[in-house]
Amino acid sequence: MQALFTLTPAEAKRLIGKAVAALPEVLEAKKKGYLVVSRGTTNAFILEELLGEKFEKERYVAGQVIKGVLCVLAQNLRAKPVIFYRGEVLNEEPGTVIDKLAPGDILLKGANAIDPYGNVGVVMAGETGGTMGQFYMALKAKGVQTIYPVGLEKLIPSVTEAARLGGTMKLDKSIGAVAGMACVSDGRVFTEIEAIESLFGIEATPFASGGWGGAEGSVTFIVEGEDVAVGDCLQLINSLKGEPPLKAVKSPCESCHLKCSFAGKKEDELPAYLL
Repeated sequence: MQALFTLTPAEAKRLIGKAVAALPEVLEAKKKGYLVVSRGTTNAFILEELLGEKFEKERYVAGQVIKGVLCVLAQNLRAKPVIFYRGEVLNEEPGTVIDKLAPGDILLKGANAIDPYGNVGVVMAGETGGTMGQFYMALKAKGVQTIYPVGLEKLIPSVTEAARLGGTMKLDKSIGAVAGMACVSDGRVFTEIEAIESLFGIEATPFASGGWGGAEGSVTFIVEGEDVAVGDCLQLINSLKGEPPLKAVKSPCESCHLKCSFAGKKEDELPAYLL
């Protein structure tokens, strides 16, 4: 049996959130070890599913693409990252548990790009590389698994080519913040395809992309499998249709010290699309 449906970015994030939160290895890490949920909009949906309660997902970010530009949310506006340890939420920053992580523990890390070859791109505006600079090498050395939940709205032709470009000290001009990109070729990628396979055991194929009138960034899929499994999939998709997009939370440019074409500008100096 085949079936077709379209997911907006918010709906796709909810689907991925449900699927990642139901992964046996994620539940095992949450219950018996460490599960670190780094900031990011898709990870915010995962966190809601893990916590079983709503919160201000739009504040669970650091770097963000918002109002048509690369940007960073100020520290005082961000929600604190969540770390689960043996079923409890720790009141600690992720950096404090790096030395304690071991195989069986999991880091959930957001991404900004994915390509057809499974490479993941993570945009970095901070001088020390943010979460990637802090965690990537340390966890690779230990053999701790990192899962990269990322929607196919972020599909680009080649992450390796993109990652050769950019850099905060290399870019000459920008509209918005400047940044570099890390290319991860050995991470576990988790898109809508993996979400559908893990939840229903059926194959999902991207069929079309894009839209308008609220469907910008959408991806259309065809799923194929046993009738019951496809029916169950459609039932879940119907239940998450209409997931609202996240509200835009942006720091004032006037007080921002990021390397950005708008940094330090007052509100009346900004273009209308940023207001």
